[in-house]
Amino acid sequence: MSNHATAQTVISFVNCVVGIQLSLKSSLRHISIMLPTLCLFFILPAVIFGAKERSDRLPVISIPNQGDIKGVEISKNRVHKIIAYYGIPYAHPPLEHLRFAPPMTEPLPSWEGVRNLTTYMPSCLQNPEDFRDEDLPFFKLIANTTDMDLNEDCLYLNVFVPTGNVPTAGFATIIWLHPGHFTTGSPAFWNPHALVYRQRVIVVTVAFRINIFGFLTTMDGEAPGNFGLMDQQAAMTWVKNNIDKFSGNPNNICLMGYGTGGTSIGIHMINPESKELFHKAIIMSANVLSSTEIKRPIEEKEYLDNIAHTFGCIRTPTSQLIDCLRRAEGKDLIQFTSNTNWKPVIDAGLSNKSSGFIPEPPNIYFERGEFHQIPILTGYTHMEKVLGVKGLDQIKNMNENASTDFLNALLKEVITSDTIFPNITDPNCASNNSEHITDAISFFYGSSSPSPDSREIRKIIADFTTEKNFAASTFLLATYSSKFQPTFMYRFDMKPVTASAVEQIPDWVTVPHLFDLLYLWGVPYWASLDETQWEYSDKRISDTIMSLWTNFAKSSDPSVGSIYPITWEPFKPDKPGVLIVNGTFDMSNTKNFNYKAFEFWNDYYPKVVKMASQCCSYTDSSTNITFSRYLFTLSVTIQLLYYLLFR
Repeated sequence: MSNHATAQTVISFVNCVVGIQLSLKSSLRHISIMLPTLCLFFILPAVIFGAKERSDRLPVISIPNQGDIKGVEISKNRVHKIIAYYGIPYAHPPLEHLRFAPPMTEPLPSWEGVRNLTTYMPSCLQNPEDFRDEDLPFFKLIANTTDMDLNEDCLYLNVFVPTGNVPTAGFATIIWLHPGHFTTGSPAFWNPHALVYRQRVIVVTVAFRINIFGFLTTMDGEAPGNFGLMDQQAAMTWVKNNIDKFSGNPNNICLMGYGTGGTSIGIHMINPESKELFHKAIIMSANVLSSTEIKRPIEEKEYLDNIAHTFGCIRTPTSQLIDCLRRAEGKDLIQFTSNTNWKPVIDAGLSNKSSGFIPEPPNIYFERGEFHQIPILTGYTHMEKVLGVKGLDQIKNMNENASTDFLNALLKEVITSDTIFPNITDPNCASNNSEHITDAISFFYGSSSPSPDSREIRKIIADFTTEKNFAASTFLLATYSSKFQPTFMYRFDMKPVTASAVEQIPDWVTVPHLFDLLYLWGVPYWASLDETQWEYSDKRISDTIMSLWTNFAKSSDPSVGSIYPITWEPFKPDKPGVLIVNGTFDMSNTKNFNYKAFEFWNDYYPKVVKMASQCCSYTDSSTNITFSRYLFTLSVTIQLLYYLLFR
């Protein structure tokens, strides 16, 4: 009910009581205590009718080739209102013969009558136990990941629209692609009320297939893979074609994604069919340009053999394998594939029907300039992967030798896990070359002190894991993009001051993966944590971040229309400015920002890996000297010194 209607109801109630009292004779005044109830009896039908009338005032929207839909009004404190349209199908349920197949959108699903859901449809099938331990401190603040409504029938999107006056060109629209390592996640986790109401943009949240249902490949045309990405594209197509019915501007659509959601955006930027569906992108804490984020089909062979054996399926031909897996229970498939590292796959040549969704690794397209050249806002947090490093918090109890050994072992483990030497068959040679790479990294990230304390060791590890896995890729993406379009890069250093929000984070940790989303999604405005209200300063920072990000979605410039006087200089190849999101929102310079790390990972490190993959040992029998070891080490050392001293 509107404020005006509420006021009128109260006035009517008071007038009723007063009027009857004045009309009663003094001998009947003893029944006055019954008057409020009597008046409520007359007024209540009007209240109910008014609520129904308010619901009836919400517009019915006709979606071509589908049907009519009516939203539901959601509000905070009965005042801050937006309209939500839940559970709109953008493709047919991916069941039976549509399991392990591209989304079916022709024709679109249709319905009779007026569709009027009041909550989310079930999330895509997943195993709640697959949420990574390092992500749980964040998700415990916004959602219950252990009690989810799950179903394989999940290809729905939700549209959240501001109330009130509509801009002449329509509202800017943000399509949210959720994180979850291509394995977990749900639109239902993300409450859009603060973003939509306070910033007056349309937000669309999308469910897409994940884990085995979204990314299984048989390495051929039977199931080429990347179905989750195809779902995203189908949802984007639906938004492009229909958002104007919701007062949105179909020519001002911004994709926004985090983690693997951001990686998905990088893939859509190189896909010809996706390019026409969005006009700018917000890519957060994603490793878009890393070759390790995309699989090659051959990596799935052993896995396919195992799943065929487990479910009693004929392995070849793959048509019979897929037919068998389509009859399997979805929950059993999820359980068997739990903890699998699902990723998109290079699918060129797997099918005669198309050239593939990802014909080549995305970094190759960006190197050639063959990508959707649009404005981009991108960045990362100060300590992205630090919560995922096992044992890091115990360093303070180690002696100097043990903590140094911990650092060296971690560096070697990380490098060995993602370095492949396809041209070297001798395992001893590959092991030696891997050690050389580790030595180069240890030299760059090594302590300036002969006996570093636990505090310094933890900082080195935090810098190493963040810069290798997120920062370098983000910086390279900004470099490519800024040659063509306005590009804005940030590093998020702002840690919540509300104690309940960070009680599961060690004191020495600043901002780990996901925690910047507390501000972007206006979580300080959602509700209290353990009956402790969010600090005012967190709400103020949330307003600032929501304003900057949505200003970019509206105008391609985060500084335009900002509620606070923050100047965010665009990133340029010859002046790579990075906004440091801290208490003062400083732009980066060589004194407060380590640019050398980007040169190391983006330029020097690939050369070292390439050299190592081509170099093998041979020994002079007369001297028993392994020449490749010395030559390799000498070459690596010279190059590293050059980068450190002269670049």
